[in-house]
Amino acid sequence: MITGAVDLAAAMQGPRAVPTALVLLFLPAFLHLACASPPPDPVSCACGMTDCTVTNAYGSFADRSICRAANATFPRTEQELVAAVAEAAAARRKVKVATTHSHSFPKLACPGGRDGTIISTRWLNRVLHIDAERWLLTVESGMLVKDLIRVAGDAGLALPHSPYWYGITIGGLLATGAHGSSLWGKGSAVHEYVVGLRIVTPAPESQGFAVVRELGASDPDLEAAKVSPGVLGVVSQVTLELQPLFKRSVKFVTRDDSDMAQKLVPCGRLHEFGDVTWLPQQGKAIYREDDRVDVSTPGNGLNDYLGFRPQPTAELIAVRLSGTVTFSTPLYFPSESTCVAASQRVSSWRRQVGPTCTPIE
Repeated sequence: MITGAVDLAAAMQGPRAVPTALVLLFLPAFLHLACASPPPDPVSCACGMTDCTVTNAYGSFADRSICRAANATFPRTEQELVAAVAEAAAARRKVKVATTHSHSFPKLACPGGRDGTIISTRWLNRVLHIDAERWLLTVESGMLVKDLIRVAGDAGLALPHSPYWYGITIGGLLATGAHGSSLWGKGSAVHEYVVGLRIVTPAPESQGFAVVRELGASDPDLEAAKVSPGVLGVVSQVTLELQPLFKRSVKFVTRDDSDMAQKLVPCGRLHEFGDVTWLPQQGKAIYREDDRVDVSTPGNGLNDYLGFRPQPTAELIAVRLSGTVTFSTPLYFPSESTCVAASQRVSSWRRQVGPTCTPIE
């Protein structure tokens, strides 16, 4: 079991210190890796900003289909965003929003058919206002959670909850109801900390086909707009009520899963950011005992979560092709070799999950 204080501003992933033996053990496996890069832009157009395709961070949707759109636009200001929505509304085109990496399994950014419009929030990524005394932060909807956490930390503030991966945007996070893990207080849904939105919605021709609606904490429409899967309009700006900066003390404990159902709720009530990873193939459960501690607590561990580490492209392609061939076989049933391969991948993950939050100081 490894215990340490984790800086929230870097708690999602990053380099960390590991025992020398562990470094030596895995060194041969990494000698062939030269570098890593983020996924390419999910929006690609054949002719300027027309005849476009949309994908996601995984390079493929679940049904392996190609998502197409008539055109795409990349606004850099709220005024340009209003113009983009107005143009699409005037042409009666279906609109979907794409983000920097389009980190979504389902086709949420796919307008359907070939006649829709894609609006990307890639360049709507600025900090607009910080009020450290009132714990308020206003940003554009295309800002990555990684950058939001860093900006908040620099101001002595913290976003108390977020999903595992911080390469998603605040707008996409809210639209899909993404969350962390907690039974405490208001829970772990990030939208619970939203106190204001500016959203661009379609409008009648008399209003120029698009308007900006500003919703404050007392506005009843805010509850609908902050988790709306993009069906009400395009979020332009988000205001969050944050908390004073803190660290998190994390310990991973592996137990038998025979009484997991009975332990889940007590564990969640005992630890503010508690989390459980179930490994049914091994009859084990990994409990993350994760608690808030004062920012002055020694330690600077970082959570380099295995599921979001860079992976060799060739290996990912091979795994995907293997799955395509296997599952396309008529009357497919999981073979013993398939189960063994899955068990080996889980075993590899389990060996590495232990030291993801390591005490440094």
